[in-house]
Amino acid sequence: MQKTPIDKVRQAVIDEVEVDPAQSRGPAFIKDQLRLKMIFAPRDLIRSIMIEQYPGGFDVRFPGKKNRRVIRVPLRASGPYHEISSDGHEKLAPAALRMGGVGFSIYAYKDKYGDSVEQMRVLPDVRSAGAGGHIFLDFVEDTGCIPIQLTTDKGSEVGWPYAFMAALRDMYAPDIDPALYPFHVMIKSTHNTVIEGFWRHLKDQLGLNLKEFLLRGKTQHLFNSHNPLHEPLFYWIFAPLIQKELDDFADWWNNHRIRHQHEKILPSGHVPSHAMNYPELFGALDCRIRIPQAAIDELRSQLTAEEGPKSQFQSWPGLTAEF
Repeated sequence: MQKTPIDKVRQAVIDEVEVDPAQSRGPAFIKDQLRLKMIFAPRDLIRSIMIEQYPGGFDVRFPGKKNRRVIRVPLRASGPYHEISSDGHEKLAPAALRMGGVGFSIYAYKDKYGDSVEQMRVLPDVRSAGAGGHIFLDFVEDTGCIPIQLTTDKGSEVGWPYAFMAALRDMYAPDIDPALYPFHVMIKSTHNTVIEGFWRHLKDQLGLNLKEFLLRGKTQHLFNSHNPLHEPLFYWIFAPLIQKELDDFADWWNNHRIRHQHEKILPSGHVPSHAMNYPELFGALDCRIRIPQAAIDELRSQLTAEEGPKSQFQSWPGLTAEF
């Protein structure tokens, strides 16, 4: 085998790397590409040329680089309801339980400033467009207000909440400039740390136990997915029980003391409900935008006419309506 001159190898390596702007191809891949072109060079030589010409590529390809932890920055908010984060939790969903199609989804709204869980509901569906609209209106109806900004991921359920936030903010807080304070921000789930961090606490302190109890229906052969009575009975029994557990957990969370963090800009070492109810004691503003019931009813009627009835959310045992 004739040895290829180093200058020719260098130029061939440069040519290969130039067509790889993402810098995702390593020396072994380049070596194979050169061999196909009848250019033979040892891997160490190719590597040394790549280090000389394109040293940044090795940082890009470093193992674990693409899956590195998200860099966290201090959270900022002017007060309660400046920003509310929402998301769905699927650890009890049918795909997680694998019990013949039965399961539960959980959806929550959490305040960024006070770290308070403003609403947490167990629901038959949290991913369809219609479900997302009803869940949002349930939240507004229960709390009586909307935040300045709603933060979500880019899931299929956020279409109606986006439209509702735009309409409600424009009508009941027209003085807030959307260019400076957007009404809805959609980000990657891994960046939605306000709610994503909470799911870990819920799973560790409650969710694993709930999943264990539900799975006993399968492991102890109590639940038969082929029995037409078992599915509605499963929901009739467990939906209110799980909702009670979620309410108790949210109540505990909102009244327990958050650990103190010296580097945190927002309150720490506090009780969430205290920061939410008395923001002035923390030098903050109450950013709640009050929404009348009539406005909620009007949006609900439009959503129901567009997407179908709300009976799934009104009566678990039936589970017959589709969005």
